Amino acid sequence: MKVKAYGKVNLALAVEGLREDHKHDMNMINGRVNCFDELDIQQIDGDSDEIECAGFHLPAQNTLSKTLNLLREHGLKNHYHIDLVKNIPSQAGLGGGSADAAALILALNESEQLNLSLAQMEEIGFQIGADVPCCLHDGFTHVRGAGELVEDLNVDWHIPVLLVQGVKGISTAQAFADFDEREPRELDIDIVQDAVRKHDIGLLFQTMINAFEPQAFEQLVELQELKETMQDAGLVRVVMTGSGSCLMGFSVDEEVLDEAYDQLHKRYPFVFKGVIGSCSQ
Repeated sequence: MKVKAYGKVNLALAVEGLREDHKHDMNMINGRVNCFDELDIQQIDGDSDEIECAGFHLPAQNTLSKTLNLLREHGLKNHYHIDLVKNIPSQAGLGGGSADAAALILALNESEQLNLSLAQMEEIGFQIGADVPCCLHDGFTHVRGAGELVEDLNVDWHIPVLLVQGVKGISTAQAFADFDEREPRELDIDIVQDAVRKHDIGLLFQTMINAFEPQAFEQLVELQELKETMQDAGLVRVVMTGSGSCLMGFSVDEEVLDEAYDQLHKRYPFVFKGVIGSCSQ
């Protein structure tokens, strides 16, 4: 069984405070992006799972192993060999590990007839990672809490995007630690949601925002240089996704996106031209 694990981007990201459980309350407008990892899932005999990923170091406790262990508490009986192909870069703000876990939950819930509801899958996913509940959803979502509260926006819209990551990634844990040392500021997330609901690309370009971006640009000079390079390539809006370090570049002109891709893909390790929105086939 082969499945695709689609990544996510943040069109708006606000950190609204630190909770008693030491998690952060978030307010985000997210979108699925058609950049995906690939999972080849095969049932095997034996009493242990096998997870392989060529060219990529997976720790012993990874999002896929955690997913399998948690699903066994909900009726999963078989063991599996999983070949993972990583196309989504790590420490990019694209939710790669979370996307892998979400895809595995959805696939095994169906194949093993676990009959888990979406709410149950979200609860399991949240134990694996904060972005997993969001990655269980297609299209655009409004995400709150520490990632466990996900609302589908039910918007049929596709936004062309150019994703670019430079050499250095950013640790999510370090990004939150650095953020906690700063003076918080209020960000208007509702206006970004309105732009998505209304398919208003001009308003979206004006209002997209990421609370982590100022500190990331201060810490990594190359991020600011990358943003300027993308703007010089004709992209009218460039915004960071997640805690970084991937930047999203936008234009209403497909030719501009194509030309920017041609200029950038030989200079940087990850450059992907795609779309934000539903990836259902």
